[in-house]
Amino acid sequence: MQTEIKPINEVCSEVTVVIEAEKVDEAYKKYFNKKAQELEIPGFRKGKAPKNMIEKLHGADIKEDFEIKFAIDSLYQVLRENNLNFLATPQLKSLDWNEGSDMKLTVILEHIPDLTLDLLENLEVPFKPQTLEDAVNQFLGDLRWKQRTIQDVDTVEENTTLHSRLYFTWKGEDYNYSVNIYSEELENLPALKELISKKIGDKVSLSLPIETLKQFIDDDTIDFEDETQMDVTIEIDAITKLIIPEIDDEFAKDMDFENLEEMKAKIREELKAQVEHSNYVAQNNAIINALFKKKPFKIPPMTLKSIIDDYAASLHIDENHPLYNYYVNEAANYLVRYLIVDSLREKIHIEVSEDMINEFIEHRAILSNSSVAGYKEKNEDYIKSDNFIRDAQDYFLLRKIAETCTFIEPTGETEYPAYEIAPYEPEEEEEQDNQDKPEEQEEPSEENVRKEEQ
Repeated sequence: MQTEIKPINEVCSEVTVVIEAEKVDEAYKKYFNKKAQELEIPGFRKGKAPKNMIEKLHGADIKEDFEIKFAIDSLYQVLRENNLNFLATPQLKSLDWNEGSDMKLTVILEHIPDLTLDLLENLEVPFKPQTLEDAVNQFLGDLRWKQRTIQDVDTVEENTTLHSRLYFTWKGEDYNYSVNIYSEELENLPALKELISKKIGDKVSLSLPIETLKQFIDDDTIDFEDETQMDVTIEIDAITKLIIPEIDDEFAKDMDFENLEEMKAKIREELKAQVEHSNYVAQNNAIINALFKKKPFKIPPMTLKSIIDDYAASLHIDENHPLYNYYVNEAANYLVRYLIVDSLREKIHIEVSEDMINEFIEHRAILSNSSVAGYKEKNEDYIKSDNFIRDAQDYFLLRKIAETCTFIEPTGETEYPAYEIAPYEPEEEEEQDNQDKPEEQEEPSEENVRKEEQ
């Protein structure tokens, strides 16, 4: 077999394999005879039909099946012999063969980009760690939100919610709906300003834009035609107000502390390890970002599509879903991380010891705000898996690189730069290939074949 490997870009190569005619013909003869023995043709015992009848009835299908199977087997033999690793299933670009001729197949192969270790020399990594004080304030903010309450009030204000009935008449028919009007709507919709200072039981007549009315009633059965405004009456049934407590000494006393400083000190103590280990993870991600910016590469399209399809299937979404593009970016970022770490793993060998395994378990337990024993019990299967060992290797690999990096203050965007998808299919060649193909012939029927035989 002759093999030609032509790089297209950092992550795609075109692999062409030529297999000698003698070898292909011999393999096809064996394949044809085996299939002939399996076929049942009316009027003949199984496997006893004449060869020319089998060729006329099933020859095209047998040849097509053979080409694909033989090409795949030959391709994977070439990949093994040349130690060519690949990501997604190779994509067949062309396959040419006729009996008595060499078989030529060309595939597009996606592979891991080659990141040389000199990229790590003098690597500057933009990184801003989370401070313990920031974590404490975030914790208090979340706790403050959890302690919110909703109180009944008598008068409508901009920061209140109205529970009301909405009435209007359209084409002689009366309509009424139960409607909640939230504080944002009171603040941002001028037509609702008339409700401010009203009380429970009040009825307020006003004119609403049709689009606003549609949002309130959520009823697609009414055709408002070309109307732009609608006179409505709103009857106020109840008024509520969201109360979020202030973070002060009184708040701390409600949490069983003497004062706010004592409460913050306790939170600092509990969050210290979690912030430290969260920064380890953030540093690791920042290293990947820096390497990608230092040597960006295009995203392998077939592999990306495979990941996106998995996301879409698991989440039951399609490309029309409002979050679809978000998951496309998530898939691209995941793939970039995977490719960079996998490339580094081939060059920096990390042997994970028992002590490192225990350290990694403790790291994961801290991040999940769990005890080591609790984490082990909850993640028993994961800890026993190859994925856990691989994750531990990646973690310590990046921690080792972190020891040699210089972490600097970010000056701008720290996320991945806009990625490009690697092109790999020249359209003009494909069109030419299609022009060279003969027109498809109609498959012969058994009846016509029998007539020719007679």
